[in-house]
Amino acid sequence: MADLYSIPAPQPSGLTVSLTPEQANHLLRLQRDVLAEIVQNDDAQKSLELLCRSAEALLPNAVASVMLYDERRESLQVRAAPSIPQEAIEALNGLVPGERAGSCGTAVFKGEPQFVCDTRVDPRWSSEDFRRFAEEFNLRACWSMPIRIGGEVVGSMALSSFEKRKPSEFHRLLLETAAYLAGIVLRREREQRRLWRLAHYDSVTALPNRRLFERNLQAAVQRARRRNEQVALLFIDLDHFKDINETLGHWAGDAVLRQVADSLRALVEDETAIARLGGDEFVLLLPAVTDPLQVHRFAARVLEAIKLPMTVQGRQYRLSASIGISLFPGDGEDFTTLYKQADLALYEAKAQGRGRYIHYRRELAARIEARTALVEDIHRALAEDEFRLAYQPLFTPTGYIVGFETLIRWQHPHKGWIPPLDFIPLAEETGWIGEIGDWVLETACRQCLDWWRQGAAPFRLALNVSVRQLQSGYAAALLTRLRRWGFPPARLELEVTESLLMDSDSQALEELALLREERVTVAMDDFGTGHSSLAQLKRMPIDRLKIDRSFVRDIPADRNDEIIVRTIVAMGHALGLEIVAEGVETEVQRDFLVREGCDLLQGYFFSRPLAPEAAAALLK
Repeated sequence: MADLYSIPAPQPSGLTVSLTPEQANHLLRLQRDVLAEIVQNDDAQKSLELLCRSAEALLPNAVASVMLYDERRESLQVRAAPSIPQEAIEALNGLVPGERAGSCGTAVFKGEPQFVCDTRVDPRWSSEDFRRFAEEFNLRACWSMPIRIGGEVVGSMALSSFEKRKPSEFHRLLLETAAYLAGIVLRREREQRRLWRLAHYDSVTALPNRRLFERNLQAAVQRARRRNEQVALLFIDLDHFKDINETLGHWAGDAVLRQVADSLRALVEDETAIARLGGDEFVLLLPAVTDPLQVHRFAARVLEAIKLPMTVQGRQYRLSASIGISLFPGDGEDFTTLYKQADLALYEAKAQGRGRYIHYRRELAARIEARTALVEDIHRALAEDEFRLAYQPLFTPTGYIVGFETLIRWQHPHKGWIPPLDFIPLAEETGWIGEIGDWVLETACRQCLDWWRQGAAPFRLALNVSVRQLQSGYAAALLTRLRRWGFPPARLELEVTESLLMDSDSQALEELALLREERVTVAMDDFGTGHSSLAQLKRMPIDRLKIDRSFVRDIPADRNDEIIVRTIVAMGHALGLEIVAEGVETEVQRDFLVREGCDLLQGYFFSRPLAPEAAAALLK
């Protein structure tokens, strides 16, 4: 606490102070009383009013006042004046500092004490407004002292008298002491506000933090309960935000967060309705809700606002977000419950593909509980060897086997066979995809090496890989393992889906490029279902395009599918890429694809995915 009072003790400039013992005791008592009030209470207003009354007690027939700059430092407002009538305070508010702005305005403007002994003749009170004010409230003298905080003039301390008078040495020191004490009070208040803001506001976005938002939400709930209204809680999470942090650094990530905060501020009238919880998570409350559709429309506006282009380090980014929504009182009556339900809804929004909002429903809890249990089962399945591999052959148009695509299967001890679509996306979300991918790689490579040692002709082994696996160092680690096992890189193919490859960052593409330099083949899987352009395609580190089965399934019934396939084949060949058709199930489909020039074919017409034993028999 001592540093708050480190302002040098006041000394009247140019005066040899000569006080009676009684006067000295008065000043000591003034300082003691005000400092005791500061230490015992956090109410700056009470301390300033006590200071004014104490100063008035030492100058009969006078009133004391404290005026301070407004937030823009354009005009002065009365902060404390316990003995001045309200109509006089209203007349003083808005005083603009200047050379002839009365005693207080001039003291603040010049940063020097102003002792006006007769307001009727002093030029500092010569304007018509000041003369009228002095006459109306019978002010005959006014002494004013600048109030400083750390050298900065923030306002004035004034003693206004109802009789003409000059200040004695004691009165000068009284005023200087009062201004000094007012500076201490205001400095402590400023520090308390700073500490309060640090405790209740986010340092990056300047939005309220969780603690303050929880308090604001509870106040909104109480108002809604009295008025029989609803309150909506929107839990907002930015999609793939960590990619920005990882590629451009945390400084760029903070810049994006500030732009998102500005976008949210523009949607609400009261900033206290928003908060940043941490990371890329924001919450927003919508009070006075009368219709759930009102919330849905607002959530759609939030999504659109976040989608607007944001510029960071000279580059433009388009973000998306997912939102979970809960409503008071139907989904909960306190912050903890509403937050939990909105979090469940947010989880579902991300599971459904991100970039959308979901309103909490009771059945979500059961679904998410089942999903959580499945994550635990994935962990156990790796430890207890429950995963299996199947191999689906790739054929040339003449029926020659040139490779196998490796497919994972899960034999759950209680739930039976679980399709990959039920657990692979979940493994990607939760980070288990890396361990699953490592298991598939090692198991499949060792299996192929066994077949080759038994005399099988060399072929290419295709593995599906998630973009989330393609982090820095993936290529080097993979090549190290292949060398250790003795598996030739030229016999390995990695398949990455088009949509994930298009959304991936530059690091993933760099890892694939490094692998291609070592003759590992890279294929774009499910081509035609994503959003790649020709400009993007020619820069992609790929060797093969795999036409998605959805374009093959309706051939020859759907002429549009035939045109799409014909276009993909021509475009791919023009770019020097090999074309693979998936999902071939009929002879007619095979014949069409062969005529159009597909290089490789795959599907049930040739072979279903095979267990290792059946694949070995086919190779023989």
